[in-house]
Amino acid sequence: MKTMTATTASKEFGLFLDTAQREPVVVTKKNRPVTVTLSYQDWEEMVNARIERGLQAGLDDIEQGRFTEISETSTAERIARFQKRASDHKT
Repeated sequence: MKTMTATTASKEFGLFLDTAQREPVVVTKKNRPVTVTLSYQDWEEMVNARIERGLQAGLDDIEQGRFTEISETSTAERIARFQKRASDHKT
């Protein structure tokens, strides 16, 4: 992973973008990292991997019985609990 100062990234923006297409670039300001820039393709892969992990976790929860069926009754109970908490916080 490359590192570039914010000043250099600003002054050499074309180089900054070209570098970020090949590998993530850490941008520093006052010698501390402030952001990471990566290619759109890398970002898409990262988001898709996060979605896949979330879906797998949800499927694992279902398989292990860690879920609640949604019904009119369970929805009404959730709304009642929410309203109670909201009114408790007002007082």
